[in-house]
Amino acid sequence: MLRLCPAATGIMVASLLVSPAMAGSAAFSGISASANSAETASNNPAGMTRLKVPASSVNLSLVNGFGEFKVDQGQSSSGGNPDNEFSPILIPQAYYVHPLNEQLTAGISLTVPSGFGSDYGSDWAGRYYTDSYSLVYVAITPAAAWRINEQWSVGASLGINYTSSKSEVALNTLGARPDGQLSAELDGIGSSFGISALWEMSERTRFGLVYSAESTTEIDGDLKFRNPGPVIGGLLDRGLLPRDLEVEQVMPQRIIGGVYHQLDDSAFITVDLAWIEFSEFGVSSVSLGDARIEIEDGNFNNIWAGTIGYGFPVSNGRQYSIGAFYLQKPVDDDKRTLALPLDRIWGVGAGVSFLRANGHSLDVNLNLADYGKAPVDTGRSLLRGRVVGETDNPYAVVINTAYHF
Repeated sequence: MLRLCPAATGIMVASLLVSPAMAGSAAFSGISASANSAETASNNPAGMTRLKVPASSVNLSLVNGFGEFKVDQGQSSSGGNPDNEFSPILIPQAYYVHPLNEQLTAGISLTVPSGFGSDYGSDWAGRYYTDSYSLVYVAITPAAAWRINEQWSVGASLGINYTSSKSEVALNTLGARPDGQLSAELDGIGSSFGISALWEMSERTRFGLVYSAESTTEIDGDLKFRNPGPVIGGLLDRGLLPRDLEVEQVMPQRIIGGVYHQLDDSAFITVDLAWIEFSEFGVSSVSLGDARIEIEDGNFNNIWAGTIGYGFPVSNGRQYSIGAFYLQKPVDDDKRTLALPLDRIWGVGAGVSFLRANGHSLDVNLNLADYGKAPVDTGRSLLRGRVVGETDNPYAVVINTAYHF
């Protein structure tokens, strides 16, 4: 099972909300208007028209967090603190752009747009809410761009998305035997689409706009029980509790706009602003056997995110960049869950780019983030108990390398 610590969860949420891919830049800046490498096939397909020869990029991001969820022992049920996993996560991505003629350009990207999860262990105070949870997306996205004139280009993309979800939770057997366990492994394939535009106002200034539509993926699989206890066990023995599960998982629509401006000394500034309809994120319906439940209201809010970056060239083909980003918290404190303990996120980054004589380049970026204490209070429950706590040291580091050729 994929093990994602809450720290990595927060940063991968930033990836989902700010960009379709983990942007290969300092502080995820320059998403929508930079359009200077094959990564634009994912970030803004319209920008592919700026690449006059075939171009490729491979990108590897390492995410590691240091936060620990601490249970308030005075208010929570027995069981203590969860396990806190600090294993780093590697996120690979790849992009390719190929001009077909002076007006039409094609591209494709393989990305991991997002991933969420936590692995708390089976003995902590909140084991009846969640032991472990992961939700991961992988996307293959072909794209096309058309240059209308010297200033305007438009693009479109169609994503083929694979979604995998794994979860485990302890079952309270009311003292009849040790804790039971319920686990589910679900997966499925869906699709998504996006449209974009790039306005090159001048040789130094361009504006980008990207729209990604809401997409729904049906994921299905089986429920597995271990030591279910007398009540659930009795229903299973009589065939009254189906084991097959189908879930409609929704990815929210988002709009990202930004500007790239080159200064007189060849330095540049980028600004991006994103709106995400995150209130639609999550599960829209659940089918258990022949029974179907529609879920209308989620716990999340619509949010804004922004990035700003500054880059400047130095000698020997090197270029330095710095940036910052901020993302609103997608859930109110009183609605936050243990499975997705999300809070506001802000961070800073710095990077260096090395240009080789053959035209290839290597980018190395270091980003530091504070993803918030994310306090949680589940409230009292007879079967599941109560968990009150927050994250200590909610910091993470993201190291990104990208090779462009």
